[in-house]
Amino acid sequence: MAQPQAQVDIGWKVIGILGAAWGATDTNAIGTEHLLAAITDTKCPAREALAAEGVTRTGVLAILRDRQGRPDAVQWAGDDDAAHSVSSRSVLGDDGDERRLFTGHARRAFEAALQPAEAEARGEKTGIARLKPEHLLRGLLREEETRCAELLAICGTTAAAVLARLDGEEPSTGGDGAGSPGTGVPGSLLDPLLHRTRDLLLGNRHYPMAFWKRWLVSGVNWATQPGFWVVRETPEQARELGHRRLGTEHILLAVLATHEVAMAHPHLAREGLSGAGERFRGGERLAAMGLDYVTVRQALATAPDLGTDPTPVEEILTAARADDGTGPLVETLLQDGTRAGRLIRQIRGADPQQPTTAA
Repeated sequence: MAQPQAQVDIGWKVIGILGAAWGATDTNAIGTEHLLAAITDTKCPAREALAAEGVTRTGVLAILRDRQGRPDAVQWAGDDDAAHSVSSRSVLGDDGDERRLFTGHARRAFEAALQPAEAEARGEKTGIARLKPEHLLRGLLREEETRCAELLAICGTTAAAVLARLDGEEPSTGGDGAGSPGTGVPGSLLDPLLHRTRDLLLGNRHYPMAFWKRWLVSGVNWATQPGFWVVRETPEQARELGHRRLGTEHILLAVLATHEVAMAHPHLAREGLSGAGERFRGGERLAAMGLDYVTVRQALATAPDLGTDPTPVEEILTAARADDGTGPLVETLLQDGTRAGRLIRQIRGADPQQPTTAA
């Protein structure tokens, strides 16, 4: 009996990926970067493998936004072989569209994705298999000179590391100790105490809020709004320490945590900035004073009574919502009489009752 001819069905998840990729492009051609972005927004093992390497919808969209829509937009290193763009219909048949193009690299990624799917179809009794996001991701990871590969590099990871995650394995660190699971960032840059804040920035976790509010902020790059980010992070710092009442010391920890996490993810911290930014001026000032998150948190655990704050914390946080930089916020923390100021003076070996100044 003749074996049925192998057929590949473009699964509904891949159809959704194609639609999302088309929505992500500002040209008439879908590139490998748009396909990767769409996978990060599709619930599937492929998305989980990418997220495990710090490649999330939040980060990818920030990179795409920085490379389109502005006269001073950041430029890609390559064009994804746009000169050899073809109609998606020539690749997908009736599932394609004559008006929607694939760049040369995107076309080859799709053709590479079809090969394992066809092999699976030959093993099915019906001779039919479904193209999955995992097939597409493997196809995208095959070539090195693509915008997809460039995007992975910007996120701090490689195709080999993502493939390892897709295969259920731990990626190699290359022997230099770099590579913190779930970030693509050298582990030495972030203490484990900051992993929760990191995951919140990348979109792998969410701040406590009503479901509809979470939907509204889905994909938001908190690093572009550091003042508002600190507002969200402050109660989480108090909760981690088991403190019921907020103090300026919790704001101080939030400023340091968000600053250090943002600096470890420059593709998020620099989104939309064409020159020197004022966003994290407060964190930079604290760092210049020799302060870091772990040191301050450890000191707080053994600190004597820090007294009371002259200004209610809620009032300080309300003001922070109106400013997208942390400079004014830190200026407030360093004022005379704040619990944060007293803690800083203790850390620096000064009289807790003396004014705090940057050395």
